[in-house]
Amino acid sequence: MTYSCGRFKTEDEDLKAAQMRKISLLIEKARISKDHEILEIGCGWGTLAIEAVQRTGCKYTGITLSEEQLKYAEMKVKEAGLQDRIAFHLCDYRQLPKTQKYDRIISCEMIEAVGHEYMEEFFGCCESALAENGILVLQFISIPEERYDEYRQSSDFIKEYIFPGGCLPSLARITSAMATSSRLCVEHVENIGIHYYQTLKYWRKNFLEKQRKIISLGFNDKFIRTWEYYFDYCAAGFKTHTLGNYQVVFSRPGNTVALSNPYKSSPSA
Repeated sequence: MTYSCGRFKTEDEDLKAAQMRKISLLIEKARISKDHEILEIGCGWGTLAIEAVQRTGCKYTGITLSEEQLKYAEMKVKEAGLQDRIAFHLCDYRQLPKTQKYDRIISCEMIEAVGHEYMEEFFGCCESALAENGILVLQFISIPEERYDEYRQSSDFIKEYIFPGGCLPSLARITSAMATSSRLCVEHVENIGIHYYQTLKYWRKNFLEKQRKIISLGFNDKFIRTWEYYFDYCAAGFKTHTLGNYQVVFSRPGNTVALSNPYKSSPSA
């Protein structure tokens, strides 16, 4: 289970395959190997952690602020028999032990909850927790720089009804905070935002197919209509390229491990 943008191979590919491809991309971009210790900031329901450990044999620490996510993630780890490789904690990233270093840090669509004023603090914490030759991989929803200042100082449907306190960063805001608070530099950037259109259409379909069950849990028609509108509202934003979804790889100068293969997928001469 995952609540972030998938990566589709074809327009009609199923959602599960697209989500697993997204996870594969994050693992590949982080260059994870067996001897690495990984930190995931905002571990969700544990899907990325389990896949990363099953594929690479690494050691994995995930942190979350959700007790429900923590319970579910720990249950899935136990089912997978990976308690010796994966540990989840109810912890704010600002409370991480200063002495612990991680070879890789991954954060998938969590930084939207950090807030404009705290971006530098987020990157400062990543700088402190990341080993010298480490790699940081972020995936995040973004808003164009030309609209960022107006957006962050105003309200909209999402801030009002879906994610109170949330703030979508611009790519420039991310790189500015990175440069101010760390020695990190950008190694790779990819905008996969168009894939969020398909992801959201699947979420809408699945949500509406389960609306009777949702109502039986105590939610009303207004809740159903609000979330149906949310799915369509965001899908339109990604379809028209007024919203983006970036995967960005960061490392420090001199870290050749972070470099991608320059000859991979090269076009014909």
